[in-house]
Amino acid sequence: MVSEKKEIIRALYFPCSFVVLLWIIYFISTKISFNLSILGLHPLSWKGLAGIFFAPLIHLDFDHLFNNTTSFIVIGFGLFYLYKRAAISIFFFIYFLSGLWGWFFAREGYHIGASGLIYGMFFFLITSAFLKKERKLIAFSLIIIFLYGAIVWGFFPDFFPGKNISWEIHTTGAVAGAIAAFFFKNEGPKKHDPFADEEDEEEEENEDEDAYWKLPNQNKNFN
Repeated sequence: MVSEKKEIIRALYFPCSFVVLLWIIYFISTKISFNLSILGLHPLSWKGLAGIFFAPLIHLDFDHLFNNTTSFIVIGFGLFYLYKRAAISIFFFIYFLSGLWGWFFAREGYHIGASGLIYGMFFFLITSAFLKKERKLIAFSLIIIFLYGAIVWGFFPDFFPGKNISWEIHTTGAVAGAIAAFFFKNEGPKKHDPFADEEDEEEEENEDEDAYWKLPNQNKNFN
């Protein structure tokens, strides 16, 4: 139980720290005259390349950041709980691949926000559950589908009239997450093999039998 609590706390550390960083950057942006949005992702422009690094850290307003906060923590927790050390590599794989593709394919304008990362982690976990068929991964995937399955509407900006939805970054994030699931398919939780325990028991029995037959002759009993 104690080790399980430590695993949970450890899995929350990175997502919560990242969210704290987002809020710090947001509050700094409200106190300075410099518009951080110009550090966002601007497709096919050299200055827009900086957005690959900075765009996920910048948010338009309080509501924008608040809406991303809880989903980032919950989905990010699943990534770091289930994939542990490999989670950092997976996270930054999604971070940079989705940003790079966004720079190539997104429409004109500045794209900001961490929603691309949320879509990436979401689709990484869902795709991994299909690939690996591991019960913990499937269970968590069902939970996030129940909680956040509505994010699929973020691919369709027509459902949000009057809002400038960056559906391109949602798409590149989702595709990057799905690709990461294939790229990191040997990492993370493994499907339990019911025959593995039987094989271990047989090996232990064989070891015990070998040890018995190595005893001196006078200690062996024959019927």
